Amino acid sequence: MSLGLSWAHVLGDPFSASAFVSMWAQIMAGRVPPKSLHEPEPEPEPEKSETETQTRASESVAGNLYPIKRVDPVGDHWQFPNNCNIKTHTFQFTKKQLDQMASNLRYRGIREAAAVSHFEVISATIWKLLAKASEDSGPGVVTICRYNGQRENETASNDMVLSTAEVDFDVSKSDVWELSTLIADKRKDVDEKVLSESSDFIMYGANLTFVDMEEADVYGLKLQGQKPVDVNYSINGVGEQGVVLVLAGPEEDSGRGRDRGSTVTVVLPENQLEKLMNELNQEWNLA
Repeated sequence: MSLGLSWAHVLGDPFSASAFVSMWAQIMAGRVPPKSLHEPEPEPEPEKSETETQTRASESVAGNLYPIKRVDPVGDHWQFPNNCNIKTHTFQFTKKQLDQMASNLRYRGIREAAAVSHFEVISATIWKLLAKASEDSGPGVVTICRYNGQRENETASNDMVLSTAEVDFDVSKSDVWELSTLIADKRKDVDEKVLSESSDFIMYGANLTFVDMEEADVYGLKLQGQKPVDVNYSINGVGEQGVVLVLAGPEEDSGRGRDRGSTVTVVLPENQLEKLMNELNQEWNLA
């Protein structure tokens, strides 16, 4: 049996979608939610003139580090028309491969390698390989989307933290450890108020975007006592810079018990995706 869900960001972020599916399964099993899912009406904020809102958004977007991009008005459509052929591909890093990535850093004498997450190493690896496959030095600015860890209830919301990371060197010749620590420690958080005040912008793919869903309980769903064997997420309406989602992979037998690797979904222009997969196949034998 397979189960699919189509979800709009206006309802909530990917963590909200995951929580919604799990709650739906509980309701189908006859378990009533412990409390009302009704969210109290927020207090009204002082109204801003349209000119003030547009000026603030335009000033923010003008900055090189801002993670959104203005697009032509889309009217009542949910997605904007892209000028290139965007493709999606999903693959998995096994727990053994992830451990090998970490051991490669330790082998080079980097004791702090344990402090870097799988998400950060995977993101740094893909960032570098995309730069290596490109005709220039690769993207110098990336956007990072993370769980804020502060949800007080199960009401759907958009609470992901947006950050940007920037480099002034050739990413293709950089060190994975350097990029990993940049993503982990030197992020510049973004004021989301401007996002809420702006329309006809895209976020995913305005810069090369990495979405950290490692903390999402994507395998928490239970139907008739059974848990999912494999879970995957994808995003439509992505800009030409592309997006990479990283979430927990399916269980695997490592010989020491049940472990999980990471499932990675990449949404990129077709030519970039093909080059990236060639690079990944050479280094990690990924299909």
